This record gives sequence, structure tokens and C-alpha cells, in this order.
Amino acid sequence: MRFNRFAAFLALLTPLAVTACDDLFGSGDSKPGALETTVPAQGENAVSVLSPIQLVFDKKVKPASLPAAVYLWNENRAVVVTPDLASDGKTILLDPVDPLDFGSTYRVEVNELLRFKGGGTLETPFDFDFTTEGLPPPVPDSDSLFLNLEAISHDSMRGRWSGSVDELRAAEYLRDRYLAYGLQEPPGGVIQSFQAYSNRQSRVLDSRNVLAALEGSGALADEWIVVGGHYDHIGYRGLDDESQGPNNGSDDNGSGTVLVLEMARILRDYVDSGGMASRDRRSVLFAGWGAEEDGLLGSCAYVYEIPAIPITQTKALMNFDMVGRVRSNTLYLSGGETSTAWMPVAANSNAVDLSAPLSTSSCTGCTDHVCFWREGVPFLGFFTGLHEEYHAPGDDIETINFPGMVKVGTVAVRVLSRLMVMEEAPPLTGVYPSSE
Repeated sequence: MRFNRFAAFLALLTPLAVTACDDLFGSGDSKPGALETTVPAQGENAVSVLSPIQLVFDKKVKPASLPAAVYLWNENRAVVVTPDLASDGKTILLDPVDPLDFGSTYRVEVNELLRFKGGGTLETPFDFDFTTEGLPPPVPDSDSLFLNLEAISHDSMRGRWSGSVDELRAAEYLRDRYLAYGLQEPPGGVIQSFQAYSNRQSRVLDSRNVLAALEGSGALADEWIVVGGHYDHIGYRGLDDESQGPNNGSDDNGSGTVLVLEMARILRDYVDSGGMASRDRRSVLFAGWGAEEDGLLGSCAYVYEIPAIPITQTKALMNFDMVGRVRSNTLYLSGGETSTAWMPVAANSNAVDLSAPLSTSSCTGCTDHVCFWREGVPFLGFFTGLHEEYHAPGDDIETINFPGMVKVGTVAVRVLSRLMVMEEAPPLTGVYPSSE
């Protein structure tokens, strides 16, 4: 009787043991594995920028072999992606953590390092290409950048001193450009005035922010991305007399101001031409902040007093402060600690091969991301570094690296296009540091 029970137990256990061994060591089938099909197919066009890529094999794949064997390329740049296996064990999934570029050709490569359960290798290494929907992301125009920077940082603007009539004239120039480019007026108008106390000037300033909207579409239209930079500067501050100035601030922050303006111009045309296909997309608010030099007054007034768009609907901030002096092919990015989305988004948007380190130790008082971060908005900051002409009359248009600005803008436009269509907005993963 005991023998019969033991035999029955072994009969029950044997299939389970075989299955477990098959999972651990393979089925013993050591013949080479072969590709059966791919989604998308070789040469397919108009592939969704949000679609995962599937590679189906005739045998179960060893998961540990995936990182070294499977790659996704875009113009000879490796895309940040983590290969995974579907539940059948035979289907490799490549699901980029951010959208692919529109109108771009991608290549999937699987090499001889792929391994299958049972010890088999890949019968034939292979690669295949496909092209995504829409049109390639637009590139900023160097001449347009120059003309706007020449105007905004001209001697006649007298250095755009925070709260001055010169700052107002700069604001009016930006308003006219935004409207000429076909941007919409946000709630409250393009020029939005505010008052704020300046510790530097020991008085209440009358200043203004300049805002323009690119409305989204579909299910994401009520979510917003803010793209901004301050347009004020320091006038004649620090100079003995006006013959020594003004401090024109071509880099600080004429460069960020006109790059935001140029992004608005080319994104408006890009959307109108169907460049983003028929994707649902977030709305974008382009912003020139006033009185930054006197304590981040414009951006903080926007966040706490006069938001054209509720902060709860604001899903991310892109901030541009001094982006006109690219040296050693380097762009500095900040805000890495505010969202896990930024590392892959920044890497996959770098189509111009800038060196672009992403900081995870952002400043808590240096530029206009501060009040947004305090209120839970993740940000990505763009900066090309300090220099000897900072806050001095030498910060003039002759020192600006326009080809470098085009590179910075190329990265920024690709970041923004991803933010506009990604299914889930960047999650906030790093809160503003407590002062306690």
C-alpha cells in the first residue's frame, strides 16, 4: 500500500520536475534557433512612434543573452531600450521607454550572441529597417536665431533691465514675433503683467511675462509642457557710467529667449504640416520670464499668482538659461533627479552627438525651474556654461556660437516632440529639497 502511494506521488511529481528543469536548463534541443517574423516588417513605413517592436523565434530564448545580442539603432546611434521576453518565451519585445522620433529610419540588429534554451545559438544573425510615421523633427535656423538675438540684445534695448521700460520693449518684441509665427494667445493674453518686490532694487517692480500657446489635440490636449527662459538682463548695473555699457546679455539670456522663440516658430509649422501624424499631443506654453535677474520674480509670480494654465495640468518644464556658448561640444543638462524619464529622453534626443551630461544635483535658486520644482513639476534645464563675459558688457552677439545653438535646439526639439506625444507624462521622482 505504501509503495502504491509512493509511485502515485512520483507520477505526480515527474511532469513538474521536467517543466522546472526545462525552464532552468532548456529542453535539450541544441539546434540553432531561427527568426519566424517581425513586427514591424522589414522596410515597413508609417510605423507608430509608440509601438513596441516584436521579434518572434521558433525556440524559447535565454533572457540573460538579450542585452548583448539585441540592439535598436537610429542613424548609427543606439537607442536606450531594454529588451524583454513575452510570456511565450519566444517573442522578444523592444519597447522604448520614450517615443521614437517621427519620420525616422530605425534598424533592429540581432547578433550571434543570442542564445536559446537547450543551448542553441542563432542560426543567422540579422537586421532589418523600418521608418516611423510623420516627418523628421525640424531643425532651428541659424539666420532666424541671429536676427532675433540681434534685435533682443541690441544696444537700443539698453540691457533689458528687470522692471524697466526697456524690458517692456523687449516683451513687446517677443509678443509681436509669437503672434507673427501663428501662436495662440493663452488665457490672460500674451503679455501678462505682475508686480513683485525686488530685494536688489529695494522696490516693487512692474514687470511682465510673455506667453504663447501651441494647442494640443485629442486626449492629451489638457496636459501642458512649459518651455521657457528669462528675457530680462541687468541693464547698466555694475558700470560707472553709460559709456561703458549697456550689459546686453546676448548669452544671458538672450540666447535662451530666442531659442525658445525659434522652437515655437518651427514647431508651429511642423504641427501644421502634419509632422506629428495624427497623434494625440500635449499643449505647449512658450514663456519669456520677466525679472529673473532680481530673484526669479516672473516665473515664481506665474507659478503662485498668475498661472495661465493650472499647475496641476503642467506636466513638465524645459528651461533655457545661457545656451549660446557651446564649447568643447558640450551641453549641460539639469533636473535629472526630478524624473526617471530624463535620462532616456535626453539620450535618445541627442541626434547631433553633443556631450550632454545630465546632472542629478540641480541648484535650488539659480534659475527659473525653482518654483515649478517646488510645486511638483519635473524639469529639464539646458545650459552651456559660465564664461568671463557673464554679467559684463562683453556678453555680446559676437561671442555667440550659432552652430552650437542649432545643435542645442536640435536636441531640445526632439525632447519636446517626445514629451508632447508620450503616453504617460514624466513622473516626478525627486521632490524639491527641504530647507529644514
